Formats: sequence, C-alpha cells, structure tokens
Amino acid sequence: MHKGILVVEDDQDIRESLRLSLDMLGYEVSAVANGAEALAYLASHENPCLILLDLMMPVMDGWEFRKRQQLDPRVAAIPVIVVTADGNAKQKALQLQAEGGIKKPFQLEELMGVAQAHCGGG
Repeated sequence: MHKGILVVEDDQDIRESLRLSLDMLGYEVSAVANGAEALAYLASHENPCLILLDLMMPVMDGWEFRKRQQLDPRVAAIPVIVVTADGNAKQKALQLQAEGGIKKPFQLEELMGVAQAHCGGG
C-alpha cells in the first residue's frame, strides 16, 4: 500500500505542522495550498492513501475540490478526512461524504490514528 498522504491546507503553518507530524510518523507527505493544486497533484502523481482536506481555502475550497474528486473515477475512491477549525468537523465530513473529520488544532494521537487506519503503520 502506498503510504503517501496529501495535505490540502492554505495556512502555511498548519500545512507544515501536518507535514512534519506525518513525516515524523513515517509517512511520505505532499502538501499543497488549495483544491486546484490538489487536483493538479493528483493528475501527475501516484494516488495517496489519504487526503487531509481543509475546507476554507482561496482559489478552490475543499467543497469544490471534493465535488471534482468524486467525479473523477481515477481519484474518487481516495479517502478524505476533513481538517477544519469548525467545531462541527464530523458534520462537515458527513456533508462531504468524507471518511471523517479532525478539528484544528489537531491532536497528534488523532492524526496518527487516522493515518494508520487508512495507510497502515508509518
């Protein structure tokens, strides 16, 4: 199983924190700043085992990215975890038909659990 994780997050500090945390856990991490960059990444790389998706981003938000992802048979099955500052992370995940939600600021244990569930051990 490919252990790559794609982080889609516009806030550079959060994006870097997620990247470093997952890298420390042994995963290959790619990080982009918005949904448009994520679609471009997916078009030119091996599918990751998981996408961590912020919702509120410039250029293309998480809602639009998810809609386009679901329409593309090549990437539609990649599990998505919504990462949001919104207190209703789980509700947002349900609305997006995502695998789950993590509230920012995230807990390393929660991030590790999500990564292991979808990508195996780091």
